Amino acid sequence: MATKRDCLASCAFNSLIGLSSVSFPASVALLVALFFALIGCDLVLGDRKTRAIVNVLDVPAGFALRYINIFFTPAFVLLPLSPPISGVVIGFVITLSITAYLVRGLQLLLGSSKRAVTERAEEMGDEDDAIPLADTSRTTQEPETTSTTNFSSLGVEDPYNDLVAPPRTQDPSLVRGTGGPPETDTSLQDTLRRAIIQAPLPLTRPQRWAAFINSNFDRLTYAMLFLLVGLPIYFTTGYAMPAQLSFNVLAYFAALALPVKWSQFLHPVLVSSLITVCGIWILGLVRGENLDDVLDSYKTGASYLKLWDGNKHLPLPGAGDIFGSVLDASIVALALPMYNYRQELQRHFFAIVIPNVVVSIASLFGYPYLCYAIGMSSKRSLAFAARSLTLALATPAVSNLGGDLNTVAALAIMSGILGVLIGPKILALMRIPEDDYVTRGVTLGANSSAIATARLLVSDPRAAALSSLSMSLFGIITLALTSVPPIVKAIGSSVDL
Repeated sequence: MATKRDCLASCAFNSLIGLSSVSFPASVALLVALFFALIGCDLVLGDRKTRAIVNVLDVPAGFALRYINIFFTPAFVLLPLSPPISGVVIGFVITLSITAYLVRGLQLLLGSSKRAVTERAEEMGDEDDAIPLADTSRTTQEPETTSTTNFSSLGVEDPYNDLVAPPRTQDPSLVRGTGGPPETDTSLQDTLRRAIIQAPLPLTRPQRWAAFINSNFDRLTYAMLFLLVGLPIYFTTGYAMPAQLSFNVLAYFAALALPVKWSQFLHPVLVSSLITVCGIWILGLVRGENLDDVLDSYKTGASYLKLWDGNKHLPLPGAGDIFGSVLDASIVALALPMYNYRQELQRHFFAIVIPNVVVSIASLFGYPYLCYAIGMSSKRSLAFAARSLTLALATPAVSNLGGDLNTVAALAIMSGILGVLIGPKILALMRIPEDDYVTRGVTLGANSSAIATARLLVSDPRAAALSSLSMSLFGIITLALTSVPPIVKAIGSSVDL
């Protein structure tokens, strides 16, 4: 229900944007609007009431962000329809390195790097100091040994020889209140008896089945939908959405079951997309359809924005259209981590803004010229100008430039997954500290957009907030520059257009 409200709000924003001549995705506009609205509520209503509003919004937003990765799978499932591209990795590494060094250098120049490290240390909790303050046994015994005088060395009889050491104090739990003899030590027996009593009994067979169903309820639900709803509808009517959507979700759950060390190389989005392509292709072959027909039915283009406009000649939505609609709600939900870490955004303002402006201008004028110089066509060269943007922002930016939209879709997708797979390793080779959440967040957000932001939500929420802002800011700057006719003409002239 809350996701539906987010989609309705995006539709309203899209209608307002449509009144102007600017092409801008409604989800990103709503993300920025929600962020500033929460800041305004904090100034007017105070922190307590604003926090109550955030807690209410966090219920649907938490769901959308928790499963944001699965909403990226349609872009990867449709990759077989995209043209082959080359040089993505080289361009990604160069741009990521430039962005990282710019952010790191600005932090060192402005002195914000040391503050960031201190804040990160406070987050990690109190660590043991170099001086072992907790080890008091040695320090408390030293005064006793140093205060004892060696009388024999002075030739004087030790006056303490006749003193008898006092008896040890008995354990109060073993002493009778009436002054009688001490009780027997039953504490150990009581402890063992309680441990035996509290030991859990083995589960019965019905209890084991109940535990299994409870832990796998989502998987079992989508499996039943696939077998009992999706397949019958697909093979009787030809409508593929229920079968493809439920199979896509099951593929994602299967990808999450891989060992953690494998996920560093086999990202769940990639694995689930590959399983989905193979699975729906096999189902299509049973009905006599080829891969292109199957992928066309996977995403028909009937988005909720087009349905909202009242177009009556749209085909039925596919699984990719459903996921794309919920992805817009997830992008809007990124406003909450941005608000929660608004102090960090304000503190590192220049380290965020300056690299995004520099990299955006360099990408717009540098990528098309270099790609055209090595032999690419003019339209495909222009698509590289928006390589680092999230797909929702890259499409209108390249459309303003007159570039190839199919190429930019593949570029945006590959840039996102490269940031997740090799981005942290490149930053480690560049000796960027692991606790420098500013450099990591801004760099990955500007170069790998929402996919890297989704990964940071799990590993470092503060970096994810900076990544969300960097992703939005980078896209807004690029989209604004591509809306200026003289700039578009200058970029086009570099590729002989």
